[in-house]
Amino acid sequence: MSMKLPPLNALKVFEVAARKLSFSQAAVDLCVTQGAVSKQIKMLEEHLQLELFDRTPRGLQLTEAGKYYLPTIMSTLEQIQSTTASLQQFSSEIQYLTLDISPSLSSLWMIPRLNKLSEAFPSLRLNLISGDGAYQFHQSSADIAIRCLPLSLSHHNAHLLIKETLLPIIHKDLVKELPINKNKDLLNYPLIKSTTRPQLWPQCFSNLLGDEHWGNTLSFNHAFEHFFMSLEAAKQKHGIALIPNFLAKDSLAADELINLLDLTYESGYGYYFLTPSYKQQNPLIQKLLAWFEVELTR
Repeated sequence: MSMKLPPLNALKVFEVAARKLSFSQAAVDLCVTQGAVSKQIKMLEEHLQLELFDRTPRGLQLTEAGKYYLPTIMSTLEQIQSTTASLQQFSSEIQYLTLDISPSLSSLWMIPRLNKLSEAFPSLRLNLISGDGAYQFHQSSADIAIRCLPLSLSHHNAHLLIKETLLPIIHKDLVKELPINKNKDLLNYPLIKSTTRPQLWPQCFSNLLGDEHWGNTLSFNHAFEHFFMSLEAAKQKHGIALIPNFLAKDSLAADELINLLDLTYESGYGYYFLTPSYKQQNPLIQKLLAWFEVELTR
């Protein structure tokens, strides 16, 4: 006799609650009450005759059974969603993907190139959300993520798009009275600091000036969390900013900001295209990966 399958709705509730490790947050995401979430989880646990969650004083945790069950349920629900979306293509050519992308890459590079993306993928509709740092797909519903990470071969389900090359850029009006003729002249200007990567400037000057005595001569101005903030500060003449070359490209082309000595600094970071393992063979995602590879290196 075949085993009766668990209710699909209960599986969906489990998948969201397990990702969020919170019944209340799952209720918000699913637009239901917390009681409805608890009821669906209880129904599923009774069906399986196994507990999927530990309710601890520190919060909700997955049991070993829950940890074992979650990846398969996530993959299965995604396959159902993907297949359903493919089936709907018979009556609609529109395809939807959620891209989780760093704020600076989104505002300075992605959005200005949406028209070019639409030319290459006329049926694609992106849902852009933003974030930074290490990425875990089980905590999000994104199909793709692009993150700036330390260069490594160990990033899971990651494809390196481009290594990060930083440029020291400054508003052209600032150098009229105090020229920059050699690398050390950069020390005459206030430096715009990154709050998330505070060692960028010291590392950059170690690369540009070697063992010369400069360590106590760095003069910092305001500090910002994201590159798009630092870029705007440079435009407003607050000092020199270190900006990735492909994010600074448009401002440099407009002759708004300059890199007088054509200096570059390889930071040891790179921009990675991340996908969950069960989506890596998706034809649309593969084509999108190829598009990013080409466009980021133009």
